Amino acid sequence: MKHVTSYTKHLFAAALMLLALTVTAGPASAGFFDFTQGRVAQPDTDLHALGTQALNTGLGGISYFTNGEGRIIEVRAKEMPNGDLRVSQRRVYIPKNYVAKTHDQTLKAERIRNSLAELADQQPWVGGYAVLPQSEGAKAYKYGVMVETELRRNHQSDN
Repeated sequence: MKHVTSYTKHLFAAALMLLALTVTAGPASAGFFDFTQGRVAQPDTDLHALGTQALNTGLGGISYFTNGEGRIIEVRAKEMPNGDLRVSQRRVYIPKNYVAKTHDQTLKAERIRNSLAELADQQPWVGGYAVLPQSEGAKAYKYGVMVETELRRNHQSDN
């Protein structure tokens, strides 16, 4: 009987602690959808402008943007049933004078970077970034991911 009372006390204390943690930490922490579908974009912000553009012109709410200097942003937007616009951004960067493992890859990085600069001059700007055509944006973003992965791998092997 003493063991049952002891377990009950511990269980009650643990439940009380979880309740206190939930009540105090809940509002301060990110919600479930922040991790799965991005944060809520407030109206009249660059994030909201990028998300709206992605919804209006992107394929499935996915659109690509550039600053014309090697930065490519993949923006995924989704309008929630309650009217919130949730937006996630993934940024990659192709550095100037990037040297890849092969000469062809180095030339490809230069071509993509130059193409981004040209497109930035020709395309409309939204939220501080130029809108990229879907096919060019997807290719540039994919190559940027490869470049950043390679740079990270090389940096880790140096340490």
